[in-house]
Order: sequence, then structure tokens, then C-alpha cells
Amino acid sequence: MGKGTTFSAQITGLLQGGIFQPHEQLDYDSDWRKKLGDAYANKVEARVTCLCKGKPDDLTLRRLVVRYLKDSDRFSLSGWKHSGGQHRHDCRFYSVWPDDTSAGAYSSSVVRVNDDGTFSITLPVGLSRQTGTDKAASDVNPARHPRTGKSKPSMSLLGLGHFIWQQAEINTWKPQYVKNRQRNALWLASRINGMAQNIRISRLTLADVLLVSAVGEGAQKEANQQRVSYSKDNQKRMLAIALLKADAEQGYAEMQAGHLILSSPLGFPKLNVSPNVFRACERSFGNELSAWKAGHKVVAIVETEPPTRRYERINGRNVPITEAEVIGIALMRVTPRFIPVDSGYEAIIEARLCEEERSFIKPLRFDAEEDTLPDFVLTDVDGKESVPMEVFGMNTDEYRARRAVKTEGYNKEYGVGGWWSWDATRKDAEENIPAFPAQRD
Repeated sequence: MGKGTTFSAQITGLLQGGIFQPHEQLDYDSDWRKKLGDAYANKVEARVTCLCKGKPDDLTLRRLVVRYLKDSDRFSLSGWKHSGGQHRHDCRFYSVWPDDTSAGAYSSSVVRVNDDGTFSITLPVGLSRQTGTDKAASDVNPARHPRTGKSKPSMSLLGLGHFIWQQAEINTWKPQYVKNRQRNALWLASRINGMAQNIRISRLTLADVLLVSAVGEGAQKEANQQRVSYSKDNQKRMLAIALLKADAEQGYAEMQAGHLILSSPLGFPKLNVSPNVFRACERSFGNELSAWKAGHKVVAIVETEPPTRRYERINGRNVPITEAEVIGIALMRVTPRFIPVDSGYEAIIEARLCEEERSFIKPLRFDAEEDTLPDFVLTDVDGKESVPMEVFGMNTDEYRARRAVKTEGYNKEYGVGGWWSWDATRKDAEENIPAFPAQRD
């Protein structure tokens, strides 16, 4: 992608701001330098915004940070943390990854940004099945990578789920979302479908082999049926992304019996689960299964072999049954707003943030092994690019050691009072959640 293109930038919040064209954003341009200096000195009021996608209605989008480089006595711009995906793919501030930890999880070829802005992604088990030369799906668990300490040569199903959530900004929350469109299963299906148009796997557009929840005799059911037919006729593996069914007791019993039934699976084939795949899911996603049984929403990211059709004698008639063998199941616990969370403590904070009408991002780990990401990032604090938030929910020796390392790192980067934390292990912790940093007006 190279260094990317410089687009116009807008400075607001100053007595004299304005829009600066690319050719005006030069170190020796006195007006540009003065405006950047004023913005740097007035971080609370000033906003610098990249206009690579035009003027945004929401001035928190594509925000830029003004930095002063003392050694060279000049000002420079950089993108806000976790916002690289908001920019055009050819913009100099664009980034596939929200942070260095996520970027370091994979080899460089696992995710590629194409010239048209689409993504090419490598999965452990590809979607194109090639007879005789195809790697047996039974040789690998595509749902989650084992911890090896090395960059991964492919993206797991869980990593793909995180990638879609990040690129579609499902892991982002702002108060106005309540007024715009309620987040429900159909909203989620639409959001995932839209993102799948921009992802290529095994030279296939993901949307061509993707199953998502559908309601009634509508367009999505028909689309699911068409994708199943295409995959069956062309020997393509399929991906399904949907909530586990609400009745967890019945759903879990069905999984044990060899059948996976997702929420609103209209147009889906019958999903068969072998004992090996079920046990792998239990080993890798025990916490998510427990959350599901406790009544919480859990999203499944499922890969199957190409669908097949057989006939079953029912009531004296030969009835066609379309089915597919599941080769991997990744699970992701989410809140009612589909924000991923790793624990009940995180769910408490997510709910409190939404109640107080705060804007935040939930950073996602993908397949990274380092535990360096904050649990949440506030994006609406006056004069601050972001404020990391940590939920400390365990009290083991190993966890306390990691907590000490994180605390030292945050204090060094943000200052002792520049980040937020909650010790959820203390007595009456839920009644003593610290106040969140003040919100900008």
C-alpha cells in the first residue's frame, strides 16, 4: 500500500480554523504550522479531522492527533488509536490493525489489503475444496490457534469474527446509536453481510458462501438458500455467523447429540457436529458455553464442509435433506448491543457505560497471545485521544503479576490519573465502581 495518500484536513474549534488541501499541509507553510501549533496548544477545544471520506457528520470520526517533534521543531499528524479502519484504504492514516499487538499476531501475508480496498484473508482451512490435494479438515482446528509464541500463518475463525466486528465497527458504541437503529439479530446479519462483500478467502468473496440469520420469507432466507446451492454445486466450504439459539438447555443437548442449531437459521442446511468438533469447542470455549447456559448472548462463527443432499423416507415419501459437516466452531460472548466481552465483570462495565451515554471501543485480540490490550477505551474525554479502562477480575498470583505489569505500563504512558480501573475482586465491588472520567460537553 506504500505510505498512502494525503487528503484534505479540517481544523475546527479555533477562532480561525479551516480546511487545508494536501498541497498546503507542508512543514514550511506558515499558516499550516501556526494552525497545528494552535490546535496542539488547545487540545480540549480544537479538533483536527481527516477528510479522506468527506466531511463526517460525527466529528469524532477520523480524528487526528497533533504531535510536536521537539528535535526537529515541527508538528505532525497521526491517527487516533483504534481508528485506523475509519479512513479510506488509500489514506496515509489507514491501518488494518487497531494496535501493534493485533498486527504482530500474524505473518504479513495472512491479511492483505487489495487495491480496491477489499481484504484477502488466509484461514487454516480454505473455502475451496480440492479433491486429492486438499488439506484434511480433521488435521487442524480452524476455530482457535494454539499458543505457540510465534506469528500465526493463518487467521482462526475467532480471529475472523474479531476482524469482521472491528471492520464493521460493531465493537464501537456511541449514544446516538440508540436513536439511529436498534441493534438486533437482523441488524447484526445486515452488518456482517455488508462486511463480507469486502472479504476474499480462497479467491472467493465471503458473502458468496456466508450464512446469517434470517426472519420470515424474506430476501435473506433466499440468499442463504442460493449460497447453499452454490456451495453444494461448486464444492465450496461455508461459513455461518449467528447467535446460538436462545434456549441454551435445548441447544446444548442438540450439540451433544450431533446437531448445531443457530438463531433464525432460515435457509441453512442441517449442521452436523462430530464428537471431535464438539469436544474441541468445549475445550476452547468453555467460558462462552457457560455464559450461554447462564442466559447470555453468544455468537458462533462456524465453518462447514461443502453441503450435500440426501433423501430420507418420511411418512412414506422421499424427502430431500441438505446438510453440512461442521469442521470448526468459534464462540464469542456479546452483550445485548453485540459488544464482545470476556467476562461478566466486563459486561457490567459495558452496561454502565451505555447507561451513562458514553462513547467507547472494545479492543479485540484476534489471535494475539500478549495480554496488553485494555478492556475498553473511552473516546469522549475532553482533551484526550483515548482513555484505557481495565477490569481486574481475578486474584491469583499469576494474574496479580500481570496486573502489576499493566499498571506500570499505563502509569508510564498515560500518567497515574490518566487511565481508569476497577478491582472487581474486592468486597462489594459492584456497589463501588469508580466514576468514569469526565465526558466532554
